[in-house]
Amino acid sequence: MARLLFATLLWVVFALPAQAAAMPLDQPVGLVNAITAVCAGIGESQDDPRWAAYPVRIEFANAANQYIAGVDLTLSQGRKVLAHLSCSGAWLLFQLPGGRYEVSATRQDAPKAAPASAAFTPPTKGQKRVVLIFKSKS
Repeated sequence: MARLLFATLLWVVFALPAQAAAMPLDQPVGLVNAITAVCAGIGESQDDPRWAAYPVRIEFANAANQYIAGVDLTLSQGRKVLAHLSCSGAWLLFQLPGGRYEVSATRQDAPKAAPASAAFTPPTKGQKRVVLIFKSKS
């Protein structure tokens, strides 16, 4: 019985797709490994001076370089997935330790469309903009 329970638990953890955690707008959320994220970029939120303290700003845009809101994003480092996040804003800001990271995102309104992805290294000073451009809605 214990083996069956353990096998079922392993299947649930590794076989089922991970659910993206919904992020509240404009509220920092602590993640794993000293990583903090904020979903923002809607209306006056874009001018909030707090966002300058985040060294990485991921922006979501369509092919015409217009902001879009509503993505599910995966943050990884190497083969290790650090977080699955759902952001209803046009930006996702990160405070994270140095290193190379990858992000991959899908639009919530077009989940079967091709994902947008990028790799980045946080800067030691200032803020790095990483723009994920989604080529089409379908």
